[in-house]
Amino acid sequence: MHSSAHSSIQTVYARSEAGYVGRNLPSADQRLDINGLVWGFAEEIGSPAYWAAQAWMWEVEAPAHYKLGRSLEEELIACLLGGYGIPAEVGLAAYERLRAVNAESPCRLLDEEFVLELLADPLDLNGRLVRYRFAKQKSAYLAGSMRALRSLDREAPDRELRDALTALPGVGPKTASWIVRNWRDSDCVSILDIHILRAGRMLQIFPEGKSVERHYLELEGAFLDFAEAISVKASILDSVMWMNMRQIPAAILRRLADPSAEVFSPKAEPIQLSLAL
Repeated sequence: MHSSAHSSIQTVYARSEAGYVGRNLPSADQRLDINGLVWGFAEEIGSPAYWAAQAWMWEVEAPAHYKLGRSLEEELIACLLGGYGIPAEVGLAAYERLRAVNAESPCRLLDEEFVLELLADPLDLNGRLVRYRFAKQKSAYLAGSMRALRSLDREAPDRELRDALTALPGVGPKTASWIVRNWRDSDCVSILDIHILRAGRMLQIFPEGKSVERHYLELEGAFLDFAEAISVKASILDSVMWMNMRQIPAAILRRLADPSAEVFSPKAEPIQLSLAL
């Protein structure tokens, strides 16, 4: 990312197939209509301008980068096997195994015992064998959800489809939103996981004392309002926040959340960091 700031605007540049393209953002000191937020600089991690620039660049280069499946069934499998303490890489490996079975014989995934066998067998993760956590629980959820999916109204509007998906075994608002976002490229829902919550709290766009367990729709509304305020697609912003926040070291996150916090603790063991650029 390259940017240049002027008194009235700041311009962000990205590389596309056609060459370099630019987008103008408001000046760093201009206010948004949300909680007195100012845009900040595009290179300032966690600022509104930063998220606007990052989301725009991803939209230019890979607008559908978050898609996992080629059907609603595949998105259900991928999203149900991911999240909630499952490392992304492990969830994707399990998904690829079940995706292959679904492509050949989808009826087999209606059998809970068969799904359990697939999930209980160690996964090859770059030459390292790992076990999928919660295999028994997820096999019950997945087989039950695949059966229930057959009677779902697939033509329902995005939010109604999300609400209907929450009636499936093991599918809550976050997982249902994840499925709908991926399958529909929906900007009407948000996947409020820990990374999105941290980013939102750093921005102070989420009301104090609210939790996803009890106030999902209210927090989702605040996120969607923020995406609209910075003129980016909520579907892409959600994904970009997730990718960015999970790569930023914890010490830097603490400093961003509290500028007075120590970046490095003298008791911490030194580690080598590798960030994707």
